[in-house]
Amino acid sequence: MISGVRQNYRVLLPGLLLAASSLVVLAFLGNLNEVSLFFSNFKWEYFGLAIAINIFHHAVRFLNLSLSLNFAGIKSIPFRKRLTFYLSSSALNAADQRINDTIKSVWVSKTCGIPLNRTGSAFLTDDISRSITVLVLAILGVIAYPNFWPLFLALLCFFILMILFLQIQPAGDDLLDAGEKIPSLRQMILRLRAMFADNRAMFRPIPFAISMLLNILAWIAMAVALFFILLGLGLPADLAIAAIACLVLGFAIIAGMLSKMPGGLGVVELALAGLLSILLGYQPEMAVTATILFRLSTFWISLLFGILFWPTAAKSCSVEAGSAIAQS
Repeated sequence: MISGVRQNYRVLLPGLLLAASSLVVLAFLGNLNEVSLFFSNFKWEYFGLAIAINIFHHAVRFLNLSLSLNFAGIKSIPFRKRLTFYLSSSALNAADQRINDTIKSVWVSKTCGIPLNRTGSAFLTDDISRSITVLVLAILGVIAYPNFWPLFLALLCFFILMILFLQIQPAGDDLLDAGEKIPSLRQMILRLRAMFADNRAMFRPIPFAISMLLNILAWIAMAVALFFILLGLGLPADLAIAAIACLVLGFAIIAGMLSKMPGGLGVVELALAGLLSILLGYQPEMAVTATILFRLSTFWISLLFGILFWPTAAKSCSVEAGSAIAQS
């Protein structure tokens, strides 16, 4: 058992090292003296507000997870176990997405005695909802910039197509049929078919709409946290800064999702710093400071809670998770 827990800890190490090194690299990309000056002048009460908003973000995500499990027919997990599992799974943000989903699926499968493919489908459904709704966050930011309206329309069309794909079964099946004819997409399409077959109930209008709304609320909360960090750096509390927070965070998260890095680490930080620098009038030191403070108040706080609660969940699924990870 101990060796299994250690094995599960090892899946976090690459991501932890990458997360720490990305902050160090960011600090050196800017002028260290200027970055230090921004830190010394930062209004730290806004850092506390960002942490409070991050807690709200996770409360919404925990509610969404609980409802998603209930909609999938997985109702036998007591509240305390669900909360412990959710908190510990925050550590998996530093792991590869396949490992992340595998460990969570194994934990719920073992706890409830439910087939692994069914629990995996429930988490994949939530991943799809989160991936779609982050586009809403980017769209909110794009609206404030007329030059980006063509991109806004493209995102809106993609968003509508995804909703139609998930809600209209014949349309979704037709798209899957077309995709299956492409050799490079065949394996992915087969996995999608299995996911829809195992968890069709999750894509009914009401459960999926609830998941979408909660995920939108959670993403907006994260944008508010970034907004508070920008206010702490002395920027005005106006609509333009709020739009920048939504736009930058939305596209940074999308870039992280599209990357092959564990949790998008490194990519998210560079995207945040780069976009903030451009939209704030080419102030790289301010952008780097904002990125570091934002990631410390959100990602790193959540990661520390996850590591604290990690042994509880890891012990309950150490052997099975190790085997499943090896197979994936």
